Amino acid sequence: MTPELRRIVAAEAHRRATGRCPVLLHALGTGESFAIRPEAEGFTDMESGLVVRSAPDGTLLVGAVHRLALAAEDAVLFRGQDLVTAERFTGRAGGGASVTLYADGGDFFQYAVVDQARA
Repeated sequence: MTPELRRIVAAEAHRRATGRCPVLLHALGTGESFAIRPEAEGFTDMESGLVVRSAPDGTLLVGAVHRLALAAEDAVLFRGQDLVTAERFTGRAGGGASVTLYADGGDFFQYAVVDQARA
């Protein structure tokens, strides 16, 4: 999964867990920070310019090419799949200040989250 799609999953997982859209994601592995612009029906990843919208079936439409399935397992855990590449992922987003995303191959990615309530 590309870094852009990982950010989008982290932002959406936090949004679904808290009801608040992130305005900033900080990648703990690389030290990079990425702005997110909340919008009425989703958000835009400002680094990549990708516009994200929630489809009526709950999947995420990312730009013109990608479609991501994302479902909550419980109050903290989520799982999903990139419906274009079939790559699966899991993660934790308990509504706190971070999201951890686990890729199929065993890699993990952590993001500190600043949302609209903390901005």
